[in-house]
Amino acid sequence: MAVHGKYGQPCPVCGTKIQRIVYADNEANYCPTCQTEGRLLADRSLSRLLKEDWPKTLEELEDRKRGQKA
Repeated sequence: MAVHGKYGQPCPVCGTKIQRIVYADNEANYCPTCQTEGRLLADRSLSRLLKEDWPKTLEELEDRKRGQKA
């Protein structure tokens, strides 16, 4: 509950950016470092669209974001 509604903000425990999963009209926020050992949970709509390109870890997501900015 410490990260409820805090998407994009730093985790109060470790400082990692809070991630979000959206499904239907609901969403769940989580810290990938504290709660899933660095793995990103699959957002159903985006992971179906991206298929094999869906990042599996937080590091992959950050690398892809850096690649887009370059």
